[in-house]
Amino acid sequence: MKYWPNALTIQIQPYLSLYVFLFVLWSIGVMFGAMMVSSLDFLQQQDLFFFVEQYFEVIQTESRQWLHDFKGSIWTHGKFITFIFLFGLSFVGLPVVWFLLFFKGVVVGFTVGFLVHQMSWQGFFLSILSVAPQNLFVVAAYLLIAASSMVFSIHVLRILFIKYQTSRTLAEATRFYIKSYAIGLVLISVGSLVEVTVSMNALTWLVDNL
Repeated sequence: MKYWPNALTIQIQPYLSLYVFLFVLWSIGVMFGAMMVSSLDFLQQQDLFFFVEQYFEVIQTESRQWLHDFKGSIWTHGKFITFIFLFGLSFVGLPVVWFLLFFKGVVVGFTVGFLVHQMSWQGFFLSILSVAPQNLFVVAAYLLIAASSMVFSIHVLRILFIKYQTSRTLAEATRFYIKSYAIGLVLISVGSLVEVTVSMNALTWLVDNL
């Protein structure tokens, strides 16, 4: 695929290294989060696992409100990519964008690592069924917005300060960034839908059979 989604006009090829960098940064966050589990002492692990068990009990005993859960998921992830979008509007905000992406990796890595550490193969299947499905879309949205923020900042710097000769104006670069944000919101919505349907049903089934 030569271009970013057809609605967008800035080529992917010159910035392929940026996407690789961001994916590696997120992956490092996942590994760091997984290693954090081993740094917890026994009491901390037991306290956390107690909250996990309480959450499982709530799932088994309380009726689910699909629309409420869907709105909550969109709100949570939507705020996150909105922060990335806003910080990405300025070049000085890029370190914050990188930190937020790294932090998301830490959260995913810690969640999966903790479940596997505490529940062995059951925790592994729990992660596959209840954590992985929605994150395929959610993490893709984070990577898209983070990459777009870097592309946007590079174009703004070239246009305003380096006087780089380009056929694309600042307005066009801004439209590209906003379109990327809109696509990110769509991915978040799909991920949230997967979370409250596929992931929650799989989690309920797995908890009932543990």
